[in-house]
Amino acid sequence: MVLLWLLQNIDKKIGTLMIYDKRLIEHMIDLKKAKGERVSISYLFIKTLYSNKIFCFFLRIIESVLGFILSLPIPIYRDITLEFLTYLPGSPYFLGNYLRGIYWCWRLKCMKCNVIIEQGVIIRNPKNVELDEFVLLDKNVLLEAGVVRIGKRVHIAENCVISGGGEFIMEDYSCMAQSSSVVTASDTPNYGFRGSGPMVPWEQRSVKIGKVVIGKDAFVGMGARILPDVTINNGAVIAAGAVVNKDVDEWTIVAGVPAKIIGKREPVKFPDP
Repeated sequence: MVLLWLLQNIDKKIGTLMIYDKRLIEHMIDLKKAKGERVSISYLFIKTLYSNKIFCFFLRIIESVLGFILSLPIPIYRDITLEFLTYLPGSPYFLGNYLRGIYWCWRLKCMKCNVIIEQGVIIRNPKNVELDEFVLLDKNVLLEAGVVRIGKRVHIAENCVISGGGEFIMEDYSCMAQSSSVVTASDTPNYGFRGSGPMVPWEQRSVKIGKVVIGKDAFVGMGARILPDVTINNGAVIAAGAVVNKDVDEWTIVAGVPAKIIGKREPVKFPDP
């Protein structure tokens, strides 16, 4: 089993990707300067290292070997490794985030550079999960939809839940605030069917499975709930605590239970880099 797994993955992973690169370090330095904070010598030193091609070459090799070791599909070993890495402290120390990046780079269908996976993040169905660059999965995020595709520069904040067996797409520059949730599959306890969940025989349940899309530059407020078969179009804003059961138009602000239109927002004025 291990040999088969190695043959399937070795050509895709070894030496092809750095977990972080100079752009992330520069981004962190720029953030500190914008906030008026002092940039420590360690940041400048790390930036210098990541600017060196020889250092980056050997770092790729080290990360590849470490990723191979951490993600070996050996029973018990794999479970212990995943449990240890999941709860290894992350920011501000960053070691946990770095090791999780190495591990999930090997486990996910696709994970690009500069993805930060914080402490307590749980990812189900990893072979159906794609993460673009500069994604931040904050503490205790749960990804367990059937298929997950997340675009670049996306933030999913603490304690967010993406659940169900459907498809979830989150496009570039979108955000989910703390404790918000998306349901891609749900029991519908009506028309004579039961609604008490997976311990009931399938023929006694009516399960709605649907795709959920959060468009580019959209914002989902704290504690909001998005139900199956909903598209949050580009730039839309979901107010805190709202329950969304139908599509939301571009640059529209909705609030309430169920969510209703309360206003519009101006389109983003900045071009994509």
